[in-house]
Amino acid sequence: MLTDLQRKVLRILYNYSATRKRMPSINEIEIKTGKDEKTVRSTLNGLVKGGYIECDGGDTQDIKIIMTRDYDSPF
Repeated sequence: MLTDLQRKVLRILYNYSATRKRMPSINEIEIKTGKDEKTVRSTLNGLVKGGYIECDGGDTQDIKIIMTRDYDSPF
């Protein structure tokens, strides 16, 4: 089950890729979430471990969204 922050970051990634045709930078995610870089990176790592995104490099531009639905959620 995704945390609220993971769900928010996943939504940010999806919206950026759909509307701006690119992924947001770490700094842009920090601004959108109000969290620091360490927290953002930890959240992205959690999304990778959960199978929601893939990131082959160390840059957010390398992120690929695999799944957007939290199947553990009752909704």
